Amino acid sequence: MMRVNYMNTELPASHSARSKPIKLIIFDKDGVILDLAATWFPVVYAVAEYTISIIPDHGATTRATPTVGLDDLLAHIGVDAAGNIDHRGLFAAGTFTDICKAWQTLLPDNMIDLLTDTSYKARVNELVIELVRGRSVAKGDVKTPLTMLSKAGYILALLTNDNAASALQNLKDLEIDHLFATIIGADSGFGGKPAPQGLLHICDTHGVMPDQTIMVGDTIADYGVAINAKGQNFICVADDINYRPDTAIDPDLVIPGLESLPSLIETLPR
Repeated sequence: MMRVNYMNTELPASHSARSKPIKLIIFDKDGVILDLAATWFPVVYAVAEYTISIIPDHGATTRATPTVGLDDLLAHIGVDAAGNIDHRGLFAAGTFTDICKAWQTLLPDNMIDLLTDTSYKARVNELVIELVRGRSVAKGDVKTPLTMLSKAGYILALLTNDNAASALQNLKDLEIDHLFATIIGADSGFGGKPAPQGLLHICDTHGVMPDQTIMVGDTIADYGVAINAKGQNFICVADDINYRPDTAIDPDLVIPGLESLPSLIETLPR
């Protein structure tokens, strides 16, 4: 499970008590705009299979621990072979670097370094292109609400722990890339969430204060970046209120999908 250290313990105040208008809405991608399981589970499963296949001597290890298998790699990042996802795990909330680091701890001492081996990274990129490009699956109707918010004058941006090029391709697949003014990935030089630098950079780019910004996400990393950047509030996308990543999140700010976002946003200061 991914652990998050917040620099602040809560958002500034309840949304009803604020007076500053919202100008900027920043979205996470996977689990919010994209159906996480439908889009990315085939990729992580294939990458895990490939990783197992290149273990030296067909899985022999120099560690004292038993030979690692496919299920071990998947479980270590919060997913199983059936596609069930722990939304607090690395698959949902972490970066690819986080996943590689986690997997490396399970692999034998004579295994390649997953983060630096060029052939490994090239094969992973091939799998992403093969399994995702043109096959991004939206989490419900996302185009309609995002278009409504853009036409209403809100600046829309994307802050993801995926890389920026992959994120742009996902948005293009869904024909919504033109709605986003800025896309920041974990590889954009600002670190991954919950570090606040990416969100603060988006604010600086558009001349907006963080307390005029709403973060929309589904994981503890998304909630953490809203807190760490001192954003106005956090709106959680979850199929059930009980699935929100922290009980401190206002249940009134939990929605099942982006279809519910425009009407909720209109209840906040404008």
